[in-house]
Amino acid sequence: MSETSPATPEVTAPVAPGQWRLAEVQLANWGTFDGAIYRVPIARKGHLMTGPSGSGKSSLLDAIAAVPTPDKWLRLNQAAQGDGTRADQRTIVSYVRGAWSRTTDENEDRVVSAYLRPGATWSGIVLRYENGVDRPVSLCRLFFLRGTAMASADVADLCLLERSAVDLRDLEPFTRSGIETRKVQANWPDAVVTSNRSHGRFYARMRSLFGIAHESALQLLHKTQSAKSIDSLDQLFRDYMLERPATYDLADTAVAQFGELRDAHEHVVQLRQQRDHLTELRAHSDAYDRANNAADAARSMADSVVPYQKHQSLRLALAEHGAVGEQLVSLKADAERADGSYRRADEDADLAQRRALELGGGEAEHLQHRIRTAQDAERATRQRWDALECQLTEAGVAHTPTTAAEFAELMAEIDRTLHSPSTSAGPSHAQQERFFIARAAKERIETAIRTLRMSGTTVPDNLIGIRRAISTETGLPVTALPFAAEIIEVRPTFAEWTGAIERVLRPFALTMLVRSEHLPAVRRWAEAHRVNARLVFEEVSSEIPPPRPARSSLSLVNRISVAPGPFAEWVAGQLSERFDYACVDSPDQLDDHTRAVTVNGQVKSSRTRYEKDDRVKIDERGHWVLGDRESKLEALIEQLRGAEREYSQAETDVDRAEKERNSDLERRATLKAVRGQMWHDIDLDAAAAAIADLQRRLDDLTREDGGLRDAVGAAQTAREAREAAAKALQDAELSLRQATTKHEELGTAIRDLEEAIATGGVPDLDEHTTAALGRRFREVQRSITRQNIAEVGQEVIRRLQQQRDKDLEAARTSGNDVARLAAQFNERWSAAAAAADLSPTTADRRAYVEVLDGIVAHGLPEHESNFLRLLRERSRDMIGELVSDILGAPREIEERVAPVNASLKRSEFDEGRYLKLRVKVRRSETVTRFIADLRSISEGGWADNDLESAEERFATLADIMRRFASSDHVDRSWKRQCLDTRQHVTFLAEEIDAHGRVHATYDSGAAMSGGQQQKLVIFCLAAALRYQLADPDDEFPRYGTIVLDEAFDKADTRYTRMALDIFVEFGFQLILATPQKLLQTIEPYVGAATSIENPTRRRTAIANVPWRQDAASDVTTAGNADGEATSEAAQ
Repeated sequence: MSETSPATPEVTAPVAPGQWRLAEVQLANWGTFDGAIYRVPIARKGHLMTGPSGSGKSSLLDAIAAVPTPDKWLRLNQAAQGDGTRADQRTIVSYVRGAWSRTTDENEDRVVSAYLRPGATWSGIVLRYENGVDRPVSLCRLFFLRGTAMASADVADLCLLERSAVDLRDLEPFTRSGIETRKVQANWPDAVVTSNRSHGRFYARMRSLFGIAHESALQLLHKTQSAKSIDSLDQLFRDYMLERPATYDLADTAVAQFGELRDAHEHVVQLRQQRDHLTELRAHSDAYDRANNAADAARSMADSVVPYQKHQSLRLALAEHGAVGEQLVSLKADAERADGSYRRADEDADLAQRRALELGGGEAEHLQHRIRTAQDAERATRQRWDALECQLTEAGVAHTPTTAAEFAELMAEIDRTLHSPSTSAGPSHAQQERFFIARAAKERIETAIRTLRMSGTTVPDNLIGIRRAISTETGLPVTALPFAAEIIEVRPTFAEWTGAIERVLRPFALTMLVRSEHLPAVRRWAEAHRVNARLVFEEVSSEIPPPRPARSSLSLVNRISVAPGPFAEWVAGQLSERFDYACVDSPDQLDDHTRAVTVNGQVKSSRTRYEKDDRVKIDERGHWVLGDRESKLEALIEQLRGAEREYSQAETDVDRAEKERNSDLERRATLKAVRGQMWHDIDLDAAAAAIADLQRRLDDLTREDGGLRDAVGAAQTAREAREAAAKALQDAELSLRQATTKHEELGTAIRDLEEAIATGGVPDLDEHTTAALGRRFREVQRSITRQNIAEVGQEVIRRLQQQRDKDLEAARTSGNDVARLAAQFNERWSAAAAAADLSPTTADRRAYVEVLDGIVAHGLPEHESNFLRLLRERSRDMIGELVSDILGAPREIEERVAPVNASLKRSEFDEGRYLKLRVKVRRSETVTRFIADLRSISEGGWADNDLESAEERFATLADIMRRFASSDHVDRSWKRQCLDTRQHVTFLAEEIDAHGRVHATYDSGAAMSGGQQQKLVIFCLAAALRYQLADPDDEFPRYGTIVLDEAFDKADTRYTRMALDIFVEFGFQLILATPQKLLQTIEPYVGAATSIENPTRRRTAIANVPWRQDAASDVTTAGNADGEATSEAAQ
């Protein structure tokens, strides 16, 4: 490769000895610097690059920037990019390839770049720095691209730092077929050599040699190249002067340390969840124990009813025996008195009878006897007639015959009725069928409601019963055997599709889900028992494939939700695999899908098979097994009302028919009995006539003899008195016999009971049991006697049995709840369950309660205390320091700006005026709120047990830590606002005089002309550079090369000179690029110039112009397009 180099400037005493300044640039194959190794000596005083636009000035400056600037900050041709609103036009690839023009590709209808080096090629840059005291430092960077590669990732590169002058020509052999890093290292063994974009050691060594403390200074040096793009003091100081705040590191440390606090809080939360879960389990366990104890107590109480009855019977018998004994004494006296009265009445009657006979009253006595007999017959006839009247009334006959003719007519009517067919045959078959169907429907709905209320599931009660039986006999908890319907629910937004979805999913919804480990037990149970329903169960394995995405947004799968739990993933997979049915509004849309269902329940299950089953109405919610429990309960209750109305009507019809039939049968039976009556048996007139005739004859007999009449009357009265006395005696003797018998029976019963109690046949009862049974007996019957105590005892036993059944059912329900909660605990906190060796059964409930007691007594308080301690410590250590840094940042920034102000005092900003920077706090509402949140965490009192306040602080802290660790754009923006304390202040520039009086204030360059703004920024930039590159006490920085590309395009001569004076005052070597403008203004600040031309646009030519006192315009050209420069053949 040929070599192109301008003449070397005249050697004089070095400027700023000890400061590293750029002395030479070598480059090859960089943009239009093509076909030769270009050498550009750089004047130590300063250097100017000039030439027309497009000649390659910026390309040369980009080559200088590409070596000391890390790739993460490297922006090429930034002076042309302005404020960066355009996309980068130049890249490492475009420079290595040698892009020189852009043409239109007619085949692809786009603009493409034309390249000088389209094949495999290399590029090289060498920067030599000297300080006039030590050995030079060479910074080299090589690039290589294979074939036609065009991607940035395809670029291979190498960086080399050597403490001697390195010639690019010596590096060329190691780049022919690719960069040979090892050979380069072997040829320069003491050099730092890095490759493949991993150049950390290179930049660290470079900064160490040049005395550059912070890596950000490299970015500021690079940005200085396009200083006109720095348009405000805020941008300058925030982005390029101030280092990244320590708040970022504090936040990162806080996030890292927050893990322990988060773990402590999660442990507390977990223990609280376990406590709440086990508290519920303990409540059900206590309910289980209470119900079992109550059931045992009811059984024991029922067993004590008979002994209680015996004891109470003895007590009652003793009391009654005593009362009857007292009664016997009175009854004996009554009997004796009645006997005496009867004897006296009998004697009186005999005496009256004899007297009447003595007066001739035999015939009268005979007539009186016949009258008495006739009266008895008349009473019997009256009774038969009254009975006949009642029978006829019951049979619907309003008039009872009083004459023989009426009786004969009645008999004839009865004969006609009995021989005619019955008018009522009872309930018809249709009525009976309606009644039985209505009763069955009512009972079915009542059972469904009862089951739904008890079980809380919409699954039919027969399947619930089967599951209960399986659970009882296999020991598996009911929760381990769910039906799919208990996990699936139609989303509320698609409630109108529930009936249609029900038709598709009902077979699957009524399937019992059994895990693989439980399947053998369930299979054995099913084989050994006869089930009264269609039982379908499916194995749920542990290997669950992920659900398939739905074929369509109309899919049924998108309209249902699956409750979370151990079976959720399997159910979701089955639904997506087997029930991906499209829900369509019209039957015509069924053609668009292989499987679909309409809103009215027409199901298409394959390309050719359709089904519609309306045996149950699609909107009959009581039949649904999907949907929520309350809706189904409401529907069932509404159905029950209708069923009860139907049942009541059917029952009324059947009862009416049966009543009519029974009434007809009873009427016929009554008429048949009446038909057997004879007229003389009920002839009241004949009976009355017989009495009247005998009474007339008696009156005729006694009418003439007054004495006889009186004697007969007295005899009659005496006879009646004797009969009354006899009746009284009979009653007294009967009462006495009954009392005597009762007394003997009571004595026998007492002896038997006493013997049974004495021999232990009837156990003794404690006072509590006796009192409790006494209350129960009185609840049934307030007055307990020996006669009703047995019946009352049976009722008490029946009620106790009902209570026991109720308690056992409550115990079963509570036991299932305990098993369910235990299984959930083991599943959710398996490690804790395994550590305590917990078994999810009712029998192991005590162990769960012991775990709860341990959590409440020790675990939770200790972990809450640890959480509070960590929260206090982290709040003090992490957040307190962060708050302090954020609040103290403005003061630290003021301290950092102070030396810059000292630098600014060295040079006048304007005639008689100096610049002074002032820091003004300006925090956004977001930052203010953030600081308030931090203070709420770190400040305030810390009560020992203030858990509520601690939870609030932790929640705030956790949210802050989450946002600190988040990669979300919004959170990252928030984090930058809150932690970048450089954004919390704004910078004001005050124009002051020598006495410090402020004459003008510039708010980050606002309301200024372009030249004024550029001057202000560059003025401060120079001060910032000195601050970044030099210690405050140093006369000048150890590194002094500053590159400015078109930096004074907006400023006039006076402002340009003043800005350059600043850089010179601050001890910098200026490498300036300008398109042949302000040359006379710049001349005093540089020691040489390089003229850059590119007349053909394909190859750049350079020429050096040294400054001399006597001939400032002498020009020596080299490397022009005609190839007059010395060249060497490339190896």
